[in-house]
Amino acid sequence: MFGSLVGLGGGFIIVPVLRIALGIAPTTVAGTSLVFVLANVVSSAAGYLRQKRVDLSLATPLALGAIPGGVAGVIAVKHVNETWFDVVYGVQLVLLAVLVLRRRSVQSRPAGEKTFAHRSIVAVPAGVLLGVLSSLYGIGGGVVMIPLYLIAARMPPHIVVATTSLIVALTAPVGVIAHAVAGDVDWIAAVPLVIGGLIGGALAPLVAKRVSSPLLITLLAYGLIGAAAALVLRHIR
Repeated sequence: MFGSLVGLGGGFIIVPVLRIALGIAPTTVAGTSLVFVLANVVSSAAGYLRQKRVDLSLATPLALGAIPGGVAGVIAVKHVNETWFDVVYGVQLVLLAVLVLRRRSVQSRPAGEKTFAHRSIVAVPAGVLLGVLSSLYGIGGGVVMIPLYLIAARMPPHIVVATTSLIVALTAPVGVIAHAVAGDVDWIAAVPLVIGGLIGGALAPLVAKRVSSPLLITLLAYGLIGAAAALVLRHIR
């Protein structure tokens, strides 16, 4: 529910849990987490579409770039060692948290207003990066959408969250299939995660209607910091 609420698909919480609690290797973590993320965002995206919060003009070019990017991410994770995976992932989360906290003082553009980030020359490459990182780490698209659309383009947080959910729902199946073919999915861990993800994803749009944008931004930042701290503590121990 929290992952869908802040537009990260829940993967940023599940990855530290799989790495710390179960000690699963990065390749299997990425595949298993992405299965969960897909179930999570499909459920939440349906709710956001009903509420008409999704920016469909932005979703199309991003999805076009994210599909080939997803395949590239599956290939890339095969060459990543465990320490590098945890450290880089943790650093990215902390940087995102800092950027998000700074974003609280910036006024959002009106909903529906087009920005430079809507242009295909920006959106398609952003989609490629989104797809790569999504399959590489097994997370949603927030690591790209937050810096570019929430902060640089100053789009409303609720629109960014809803649009991210739809994009990941459209593109994550490519990464899931690629990971499954490569044998990177721990189905024993994935099935209960999927059940929880479907329930939490369905609840998120209902909660989002009652949460203000500043509070949503604050929740996102502290969630990112918590996930990063968990991975750092693992290596200190």
